[in-house]
Amino acid sequence: MNKYGVLTTGEELANTDAELYETIKDPGTYRLKLDFRTWYSRGYTYGLIAHFSDEDGNKYRLFAFRHMVDGQEIYNPKKSKIAFEKVEDGTIWDCVVDNNKKGKAEWMDAIPVA
Repeated sequence: MNKYGVLTTGEELANTDAELYETIKDPGTYRLKLDFRTWYSRGYTYGLIAHFSDEDGNKYRLFAFRHMVDGQEIYNPKKSKIAFEKVEDGTIWDCVVDNNKKGKAEWMDAIPVA
């Protein structure tokens, strides 16, 4: 685990139920609690997987990819300036999912819920 609480090793991931989290496929705004975060890499694509749950116990994963924002590389939903590698687990978010140009659901924004 790094200093921000992101799980960084296979052993840490094995101690979670990450395989139960599903990708959101329908556009909408979802009120979700951040359970934990893990790193993602495939080829030259790097990202962060944010694992969330809703009040009904449904489990979701959303991908925050690396973007340049205000001169810094951060992992964020596409339209957000929030560095999700630095947020606290257990926080509540309104997560906005919309279809991208290819018609696939993509995490576009996250608004913290007070």
